[in-house]
This record gives sequence, structure tokens and C-alpha cells, in this order.
Amino acid sequence: MQLTKKSSYGLIAILELAGQEGIEPIPASAIAERYSLSASFIEKILRELRKADLVNSLQGRAGGYVLARRPEEITLRNVLEALGESLDLVGCLHPGAHCEITVICPTKQAWRKLDLQFKGMLESLSLRDLLDE
Repeated sequence: MQLTKKSSYGLIAILELAGQEGIEPIPASAIAERYSLSASFIEKILRELRKADLVNSLQGRAGGYVLARRPEEITLRNVLEALGESLDLVGCLHPGAHCEITVICPTKQAWRKLDLQFKGMLESLSLRDLLDE
């Protein structure tokens, strides 16, 4: 699995919000400027995170984005799934996937075990964990 730019930038943006939790809303443009990213792309990402109830947006002069929950309640898996990231390590594990050798594949069980551990790790890591490192 390789993260898309959208997911990579989404993690950056949501960690910025987590680091400022309870202080004041942060405009998408401020995050974009700090990391030399496209403001419209960051805005689009934050809207997707808002639709997933991970962030809230506040309108007006002092508007911007804030976390919808505490950093310890938002996992990396939540963020990546909200941004449409496929978390399957190999395509044959995806529901509905078709593989010609599934019945006799010697690696499928190994991939399944790795996949479960990987997803469990993403579920166990919160934004707070990343901030504390």
C-alpha cells in the first residue's frame, strides 16, 4: 500500500488541527501556507474530513477548522478511510475481488494475517499518539 498525496496531506492537516486543539480554528489557507501546499487542495481534503465527522468548520472572520473529537478519539484508520484510501495490502483481500489462483494460493493466509495486523495498528494509533512522539 502506498498513500496518495491526498491522504498524506490529510494527515498533515488533521495533525495541525490536533496540535491546536481548543485554541482557535485554523483556516485551510494557513495550513497550506505553512507546508507550501495548494490551499484549494487542503480545503477539499478538510471538507472530506468534515463529511466524515472528523473535523468541524466554523464560518466568519475567525473561522476555520477544528477537530470534531479529541485527538485520542481519532485513529489513523479513521482519517485514511475518510479520505477514500484502500487499506488492503493486496487486491485479492478486497471484498468482491477476483483472483485466478485464490483456491490454491500459498500466500493468501500470510497476506490476510499481515492485513489484519496492519489495520489493527492503524486502528490503535490515534492523533494523540502521533502528537506525543
